[in-house]
Amino acid sequence: MQNAQARRVLGIVVAIVAVLAALAAMRSGLDFAKHETDMLHLVDIVLRLEGGARLHEGVMTPLGLWSVAPFVMLKQAGLGLGAALKWGQIAVAALLIFPAYWVGVSRMRTVPLAAAFGAAVLLLAAGMVYGGDDAKLSLSMHYNRWAWAIVFPALALVILPAGRQNTWADAAVIGAAMAALVLVKVTYFVAFAPAVILGLLLRGQGKTLGFAVLVGLGMLAVQTLFSGFGYWQAYLGDLLTVAASEVRPQPGQSWAQVMLSPAYAAGTLLAMVSVLWLRSKHKGEPAGLILALVLPGAIYVSYQNFGNDPLWLVLWGLMLLVLARGQDDRRAMTLQGALALAFVATPAINIAVSPLRHLMQPAAVFEPLVAQYPDLRGVGARFGNIAGTYSLIEEDGDCTLAQGAVGYMRLMAERLEQAGLAGEAVYAAGLFNTFWLYGDFTSLKGGAPWYYGGLPGIESAGVFVLPECSFKPEYKELVMRDITKRGIKLEPVYQDELLAAFRLQLP
Repeated sequence: MQNAQARRVLGIVVAIVAVLAALAAMRSGLDFAKHETDMLHLVDIVLRLEGGARLHEGVMTPLGLWSVAPFVMLKQAGLGLGAALKWGQIAVAALLIFPAYWVGVSRMRTVPLAAAFGAAVLLLAAGMVYGGDDAKLSLSMHYNRWAWAIVFPALALVILPAGRQNTWADAAVIGAAMAALVLVKVTYFVAFAPAVILGLLLRGQGKTLGFAVLVGLGMLAVQTLFSGFGYWQAYLGDLLTVAASEVRPQPGQSWAQVMLSPAYAAGTLLAMVSVLWLRSKHKGEPAGLILALVLPGAIYVSYQNFGNDPLWLVLWGLMLLVLARGQDDRRAMTLQGALALAFVATPAINIAVSPLRHLMQPAAVFEPLVAQYPDLRGVGARFGNIAGTYSLIEEDGDCTLAQGAVGYMRLMAERLEQAGLAGEAVYAAGLFNTFWLYGDFTSLKGGAPWYYGGLPGIESAGVFVLPECSFKPEYKELVMRDITKRGIKLEPVYQDELLAAFRLQLP
C-alpha cells in the first residue's frame, strides 16, 4: 500500500475512534438494559480493586487483570462509575489504533478492506452489547469482545502474506496481542497460540516469532514487577478451580452443537470448504493451512463464550476477501468471504450499532444500579417485580429466581440490616455476594463475583445467607454440600420468606 493510501487508512481508523468518543461524550454516564447481575458483578470487581483489593489474591475470578484495569484506572482517576466503564471501552479502542492501522497498510491491499478491518477491530472493542440479536445494551461479557478485537490483528498478520514487510512492527503487534490475551482472558491465548506460532513458522518468519516472544515476555515481566509473582500463582489457582468446577463446564451450547448444529453448521462448513479450496488451488500459499490451524481454536472460543456467537467469521470473511485479490478464482473466493460475513451479520451488526443505540435510549426508564453511583443506570422496571418460580416436580419446592434480581438483592440487604447484622461480611449460597453494594456490609476477601464452585471467601465471612430463590437451585445444594464437607457450623440468627441467615463457625 502506498504512502497516500496508508495516510487514508490512518485517517479512517482515527476517525472511527473519534466518532466513538463523540458518541460517548454526548450522553453522560452509562445506561444498560439487560444482564444486570453481570453488571453487578463487574461493578463488584471494579470497586473492590479501586479500594485496594488485588485480583485473584483478594478477588476470585478466571479473568485476567487487564479485563478490568481500564475501568479501575479511570475510576481511580476520578470518573464516575458509569463514565469509567464507558470511557474504558474507548480507551481500549484507542490502544488498538496502531494494530488496526498496521494490519490495514501491510496486509489488506486496498483502502476499503483496510477500513473494514479497522472498523471490525475498533467496534468490537467499543461495542455495548456482547453480540446476539437482542438490541438491549449491556457491557456484560465485554472481555470476550475485547479479546476478539485484540486477537484479530495478530491472526491477520499471520494468515495474510505481507505487502509491506516490517519485522519489528509485526512482532510488536503479535507479541503485545498474545500477552494481552493472557491478561484479559487466557482462553483466547490457549486457543490461538498454536496457530500463531505454527503460522509464522510456515511463512518462514522465525525472526518475527522470536521478536514477538520477546515483546510478549517483556510485557508480562513488566506486569510481574507491578503485581509480583504471587499474582501469577493466584491467577493459575483461580483458572484451575474454574476448570475443575462442575458448575459451569460451558456457558452455552456443547462443542458439537457450536460446530455442527443448524445454527452454526453453515459457518463451520464454509470454513472447511475455504480451507480445502485454498489448499487445492493455491498450494504455494500457506494461508489455507494457517486457517485450518485457526479453525479449532475459533470454534472452541465460541463454545466457551456466552451466546456462542461465531465472531471469528468476521475475520474469516475479510481474510478470504483479501486473499481473493489478484487470483484467477477471485470470484469464488470473494463469494466465500461474502458468505462468511453474511453468516455472522446479526451479532456483528448488533455490536457495530450499539454505541449509537446507547445515545438514543429514552432516559426516563433508567435508574441507578447502585444508589451511591448515580451515573451507572439500568432499566428500573427490571430491578423490581421480584418473582420466583417453583418446580411442580420437586418435592422440596426449590425456587428459581425469574426476575427482579437487583430488587431481590436490595431487599435481602435491607432485611439483614433490620436483623442487626450490619457491618458484617456476608457469604451467600449461589450467585449473590454483593450485599456490600446495597447496605452496611463489607466485601468478602477472596470472594468470587460469580459462583464457580467451592466456598471462596467464606473464611472472611461472619454471616452465611441461604436465599429462598436462586438462579439455579442446585448451586445452593452444592454450597451446602461443601459446608458439610468442611465441617462448618451454622447457627441460625434470622429467617423470613426471602432468606435464612446463620452465624458461621469455621472448624
